[in-house]
Amino acid sequence: MDAPILVSPHWDLEFHVHINTYNLVIGIMLAQNLIKKCDQSIAYASQLFNNIEQNYMMIKKETFIVVYAFHKFYHYLLGNKFISYVDHLVLLYLV
Repeated sequence: MDAPILVSPHWDLEFHVHINTYNLVIGIMLAQNLIKKCDQSIAYASQLFNNIEQNYMMIKKETFIVVYAFHKFYHYLLGNKFISYVDHLVLLYLV
């Protein structure tokens, strides 16, 4: 297994924000599809839920993480096209 290599962003391509949450932690990856096979990582972010956030319902956790991800990477996403990938289908109805 190779270590992930971060690449520089290409501002003319769309960004991909991969969002995932578990019971205690948030995981986010900002990437771009540079070689048309798979996304290549630009940046990673993670955060632990505090004691209050751990008791949130899953839909509230997923909504919180989307807001956190857009806030964390807003300097990449502002004015650029991007796609957000989440693993919770209920969030599709919020759009």
